[in-house]
Amino acid sequence: MSSTQIAPTHTSPTGTTRLLTSRVRSSRFVRKLTVAVAAALAAPTVLAGCSGVGGSDDGVVTFRFANSPTALSLVRIADELGYWKNAGVKPEYVGPATSVPAVQLLDQNRVDIATGMFSNDIDGKVKGFKFTAIASSMLDLPDQPHMAYFTKAGSPITKTDLKAVEGKTVGLGPGKNSCTDLVIKRYLKKNGVDLDKVKFLELKPELIAPAIERGEVDLGVFHPPLVGVLLSKPDKFTQTFTSYDDWGPLGGQAPFVASNAWLQKHPDAAREFVGIIGKTANWANSHPKESAEIAGKTTGYPVEQTTNWHYAPNALLDKASLALWWDLVKDTGTPLAGSEKLKPEDIATNAFNPYATSADLLDHQDENTSVLPGFRNKGVFKTPLVDFATAEK
Repeated sequence: MSSTQIAPTHTSPTGTTRLLTSRVRSSRFVRKLTVAVAAALAAPTVLAGCSGVGGSDDGVVTFRFANSPTALSLVRIADELGYWKNAGVKPEYVGPATSVPAVQLLDQNRVDIATGMFSNDIDGKVKGFKFTAIASSMLDLPDQPHMAYFTKAGSPITKTDLKAVEGKTVGLGPGKNSCTDLVIKRYLKKNGVDLDKVKFLELKPELIAPAIERGEVDLGVFHPPLVGVLLSKPDKFTQTFTSYDDWGPLGGQAPFVASNAWLQKHPDAAREFVGIIGKTANWANSHPKESAEIAGKTTGYPVEQTTNWHYAPNALLDKASLALWWDLVKDTGTPLAGSEKLKPEDIATNAFNPYATSADLLDHQDENTSVLPGFRNKGVFKTPLVDFATAEK
């Protein structure tokens, strides 16, 4: 890709260089889950908001963003930290949309920016959706996993005896070819489990823990912040294994994606957006306790119980964490015809990242292990993924 830059924009170095911390408390004080579940059930499941590409309000560019009440989001954490307050770009929350792939919402012109599993991004490109992945998101760590798998306390299903799940029920969130669907199936298969002998039951994430307590589900799949909630109740739940056990440190990548129409119209705002996401990710990694408390506040779970994700520093995208999704879908999912012809750089770019030195993706997150002291470019890089020449004026 070309490293030529376009559209001059403001530069404002942020933060000081520090190594990222990677620890978060694994157990919290015991609180009931009832309030959070009730809130989730009361939430609508359709988007409500303005139509058309996000526009400007007193010179500030807005982007429509789906806001699910129990889902973690760097956009909402940035809001709590005040990062959007004086920025030239800000979110217009239009959610929630808990079961619709992010790229589908973009294609339907219901949002301008979204985040979701990269497997859906691959499918979206095959279907011809016009969007681009512009900023990295979470990664996996042993003690800050993207997902964790829990049984009822005292269950015979253990990490060393996963075949005990045969004849049992696994509760997982909705969506084929999603992380909740793919990773557990591959890990079970690796450990000798006959998947045909396991019942996979799709449920709203908030309903899986109560189903385990009632004995209707034997093994459940959970994301933060619920991971921390369940860890705080060892008398009721036992963590059996985590997603890190399957896909290692590069798993969990769910990059921020934006519609090409919005990117064409607002390239400078897109660059500022990515800068704020990178700044927020860096803060969250360096402040795991405070980040987890904000996660609890923004999702409605008890703040002393919640856990947060670990994020890719500086929001920089790399090939390796994106490429693993092709293998994952091939192993246990259903690849769409044509997906094998795509590669990460056909979908994602660092062109809008102020911490980047070119539009090119990094080869690996090993190149991106510390917080950068400031921005490293002065504008948006040219990228073949977004045609600025044909942008609507």
